[in-house]
Amino acid sequence: MLQIHAMTDKWGRRLFITGAVWLLLLGAVHSISLFQGLAPTNETERQMIDLMTNYKFNLAGSMRSMAELLRGFSISFMLSVLGLGALDLALAREGSGLLKRVAVVNAIWLAAMTANSLRYFFILPTTFLVVALVIFVLAWGKLPAEGTS
Repeated sequence: MLQIHAMTDKWGRRLFITGAVWLLLLGAVHSISLFQGLAPTNETERQMIDLMTNYKFNLAGSMRSMAELLRGFSISFMLSVLGLGALDLALAREGSGLLKRVAVVNAIWLAAMTANSLRYFFILPTTFLVVALVIFVLAWGKLPAEGTS
């Protein structure tokens, strides 16, 4: 029985670390979008980008454009996945009971992020989030519960 738990723990840890690295990769890939400008392909898109970039409105006493808000949220997304991936890597050598609890928190967060992505984003970020979600659900399933490792 102990050997089965050891194998489960080993695969659970591998999956947990894979999930952490996947989150870091997601953050790195997402950061590429911060270096690309929007290139309009027609007059309507040019007008939209111009308004999003240059029209500023009062947001609680601070003048902001829609482009600035979107960029800020984009940076926040990138920092959240990088931060969670780094935290997961920092915890990777801890006990399997803790990793199991952290894996379920990651999975719940990723399920919410995936639902949001399905509603508001496009296929690339959604795919990255779904893969991360599956990895952490598998890690949770493979990691033994507290006191059984």
